[in-house]
Amino acid sequence: MKNQALLVICFGIFFLLTCCKNAPEVQVGCYYLSASGNDVNPGTKEKPWQTVTKVNTLDLSPGDTLFLEGGSVFPGTIKLDSLDSGTEGKEVTIKSFGTGKATIDGGLSAGIEVNACDYFNVEDLMLTGAGRKDGNITDGVFIAGSDHLRIDRLEISGFQHSGLHVYKCNDVQITNVHSHDNGFAGILVDGNTAYDPLNFDNEDIYIGYCLTENNPGDPTVLNNHSGSGILASSVNRGVIEYCESFNNGWDMQWTGNGPVGIWIWDCNDFKIQYCISHDNKTNPVAKDGGGFDLDGGVSNSVIQYCLSYNNQGGGYGLFEFGAGKPWENNTLRYCISLNDGSLNGGSVAIWRGSPEMTMRNCDIYNNTFYNSTQRGYSLTIENNATGFRFFSNIFVFKEAFLIPGARLVSELFQGNCYFNLSGDRSIAGFKDLGEWAAITSNEMLDGRMAGFYADPRLVDPSGFLPSGTVKLNKDDLMAFSLKSGSPLIGRGLDLEQLINIDPGATDIAGTDLSTDTVFDIGALKYRK
Repeated sequence: MKNQALLVICFGIFFLLTCCKNAPEVQVGCYYLSASGNDVNPGTKEKPWQTVTKVNTLDLSPGDTLFLEGGSVFPGTIKLDSLDSGTEGKEVTIKSFGTGKATIDGGLSAGIEVNACDYFNVEDLMLTGAGRKDGNITDGVFIAGSDHLRIDRLEISGFQHSGLHVYKCNDVQITNVHSHDNGFAGILVDGNTAYDPLNFDNEDIYIGYCLTENNPGDPTVLNNHSGSGILASSVNRGVIEYCESFNNGWDMQWTGNGPVGIWIWDCNDFKIQYCISHDNKTNPVAKDGGGFDLDGGVSNSVIQYCLSYNNQGGGYGLFEFGAGKPWENNTLRYCISLNDGSLNGGSVAIWRGSPEMTMRNCDIYNNTFYNSTQRGYSLTIENNATGFRFFSNIFVFKEAFLIPGARLVSELFQGNCYFNLSGDRSIAGFKDLGEWAAITSNEMLDGRMAGFYADPRLVDPSGFLPSGTVKLNKDDLMAFSLKSGSPLIGRGLDLEQLINIDPGATDIAGTDLSTDTVFDIGALKYRK
């Protein structure tokens, strides 16, 4: 019996060792798609598959990469779900190989759809749809309920909704995306928390080095805005930087609120910085069409080091429509607006839908607002909000500082420069700056006049010629710098000492301010 038992044990051990030896190992897979391939092939580089249909039969494993042949067009929609997820350090990736970028032609549908798929990368692809008015009814890339995403070097066009749409996701990095000729938006991040007082659907969203142009509007959206460049909502912690947005919104169907080049709403702890937004539009009888916007329910957020010019709406919008969260504790600093507001708004537009909506506390400092258009207003203010403070800004305007019909109530102005290109010295309904200061105490600090009515002596705003890049060009920005002998040199406020505001480490051109004890007015420090 002992010998029989020993024999059984030995046989069992031999069987287990044999099974383990012959069991297939879990390996990182590389799969290839080529226009000249065949779906009966094994999907190797030498014997690739041919169609998106074959790809959709797979369940990708952590570390797998799907390669699409550069220069080839693949009709259809690639669809991924939770069974295609990667893991940290072993992400699932879709990308091109060979020469040029592969094209996924979604036709009437999306190019890529991702649902509940984590640790996913997509890069080096072109995605095309049939056209926003030619039958397509979707987004180019739609990603929902997924975390840890990296999206890089995509060109997306021809989709009725948004080029890239991220919905309810966390830890997303979007870089080097060129989204154009789509409908609703070039890049959209959103969720369902517009009227939720506490929660957000997205966290840790980064959008950088992207270009959104000529996204005119969604022809099926008849009761709300469409045609924005970059729009993010329902985000806790986000960044949009080094992006450019232009010529969007010109075919929006709605006649009410409108699109904006780069904007956010229902967000907390969000930065928009080092961006350019210009020549954006709206329906001729609608609102908005501006450069940048902190909209309803935005808190603890900042627009800084940005350039806005030639937009039909306000250069910088600060708006509240009645979102579930309060609009509060936001900042606009070291930015430039040139000739914005040709249809509505001005250099800065402030709007609260009704007096009972919560909108409070915004510091606006060291900006340069220059408006020489026929509607050359600096400020549009409707339904005044509390805690709005303006320090060390340059306001150059042609028509008036304040748009007709608007009035100032509790807004605070100190250390700003005002100059009317038409020669009219009146300010905010008063005959001049002195009368305004004497009656309202604006521009008074410690019993002395802190503001200036003077030509700031800028180098040449009217001759500004942009270089046409998603990154701000320091040489371009010099058109807005102070000339030698400007009355604003050394006349800015020490915000940290006087008002306990961190003035920031640099100006819009990146000039170091950290060791300064004397400050200038405007977005650029004077450089000899």
